[in-house]
Amino acid sequence: MPIFIDNYFTNDTYSLRTERLKIIKNYILDWSGHLSLPKELIDWGMTAQNRWQNILKRVEEKKNLNNNIFSELKEIDEKTFKYYLRCKRLINSKYPSDKKILHRYGIDEKFPRNRSEKMMVIKKIIKTFFKQKEQNEPYIIPENFIIKLESLFKISESTYEKINSLGKSNSAEAVEKQVEIFKDDSKKLRTLYSWALMTWEPDEPYLVQLGFAVKPKKKHKTEEVIEEELE
Repeated sequence: MPIFIDNYFTNDTYSLRTERLKIIKNYILDWSGHLSLPKELIDWGMTAQNRWQNILKRVEEKKNLNNNIFSELKEIDEKTFKYYLRCKRLINSKYPSDKKILHRYGIDEKFPRNRSEKMMVIKKIIKTFFKQKEQNEPYIIPENFIIKLESLFKISESTYEKINSLGKSNSAEAVEKQVEIFKDDSKKLRTLYSWALMTWEPDEPYLVQLGFAVKPKKKHKTEEVIEEELE
């Protein structure tokens, strides 16, 4: 059984809060009659731990989902950008002096750093190629290369849209709910502590069974005299 250092509930770490609520759930019924606890406090004490554990789990799951999707986007973007650069290198190697072709395909400048600008450059090369095909112009590079680039481009964009669709409804909302529950439970803990002190003194050892710190007992005068004599 953990020994709690203080009763500053708003300063609890999440693990300490978990321990407080776990002990309350185990013992609140045992002390409910002795402390004349109201039904709403008993009901809260019996359900608070499960509610808290559930929101912790939910936040963790949401964060993991976010991390997985961002990792997925990073991986597919890297493949898309690398393959684009291969296509660009191939065109440059075939038509190094043809500024018209290089400009038409948008590869006469450095590849941008910004993701959205990179995707615009890739979209341009794909669009230009198929426009060239519609007009029965000679292909600059084999069509299967552009088809592969287009496929990678679409996967990148759909993955990016997946992240946008999550928005606030993902981990941020869960974290807000976690903070709300933490604050509400802190108020309930203060109420329960105040109620317990109507029967017990702050140095009552049984306070620990309701998740509270026990204050040290004040020494009697005779004990202080004895300690002074021993020094």
